[in-house]
Amino acid sequence: MSKRKLTKKELRESQVIDDKKFKRTLLIIFGLFFVLAIFYNIFIVFGHDTKYVYRKYALYGKEVPPELVCMDGDKLIFHKSIKLSYNGKNYFFCSQDCYDCFVNHFQKNAFIPDPFSGDTICKADALIGLKNRGEPEIVYFQNRKTFNQYYKSKNK
Repeated sequence: MSKRKLTKKELRESQVIDDKKFKRTLLIIFGLFFVLAIFYNIFIVFGHDTKYVYRKYALYGKEVPPELVCMDGDKLIFHKSIKLSYNGKNYFFCSQDCYDCFVNHFQKNAFIPDPFSGDTICKADALIGLKNRGEPEIVYFQNRKTFNQYYKSKNK
């Protein structure tokens, strides 16, 4: 069997086919690189922000761990807060400045009304929940009963 020589037309057609395959491969590689770059930015570079946004939605209707809030500003925060004791009770703060402000205005900042029952409660003893889905504001509850009733009334 002898190999026959390709004509110029056949050679051009095979080159066009090879170019299409190369361009398709190149497009797939750059597409994957782009997708990986986006995932890298979302989960590695902006990991704390991504976690924070996730928490604002996922913790709605569930008890929020106290180490994720600043009890001086009543907000969900990006990172874990500092646990400090005052008057024999543990409070959580995002910084020393928040703690100092809390101590200086203790009566005003340490006690808050339960949003469902209206009873005044100490933040250190309260259950913590998110006020609205997707927002960082938190609310304090006296017990599990008022916690559940609050979310039932909000979800109607």
